[in-house]
Amino acid sequence: MLGANKIKVNSLVMTISKRYRVRLQKYVNVGNHLHLVVKLSGSPMAARRQFKSWIRLLTARLAFEIGGSKKGHPFKDENGQRVKFWDAIPFSRVVHGLRGWKDMDRYALKNQLESQGLPKERAVALARELFDSREISDSSRIYLRPDARGAAP
Repeated sequence: MLGANKIKVNSLVMTISKRYRVRLQKYVNVGNHLHLVVKLSGSPMAARRQFKSWIRLLTARLAFEIGGSKKGHPFKDENGQRVKFWDAIPFSRVVHGLRGWKDMDRYALKNQLESQGLPKERAVALARELFDSREISDSSRIYLRPDARGAAP
């Protein structure tokens, strides 16, 4: 993802989350998709409505801002054919228990490492190693040095 688009995406995620009072527990912008761990308040029914409104606005605004389309004028490729901005609907699930949080944390860290250029196998191994050794308490603060990207485990 280009720097200007990354800044737009980050800004939209933060602004819309604040507007809907959705707390971002973890946020990873991988480039071609996002990982968002959110906390919703209120009763389960109110939280569900809050989530639906938030995700609907967030995905629509991202498509309009990044794709450059306007309402009533769909996205088109270089040949003038209609194309979709999103490949699929947003995937969501409720995380239960400490094990669920740890698994989700490790998965988000793996994706963050991959977005920084680390090969998938190395990212999986490094995320597992960091979590198993308990060297980190907050995976959102992990950044790679350029020489660490190709290093073997």
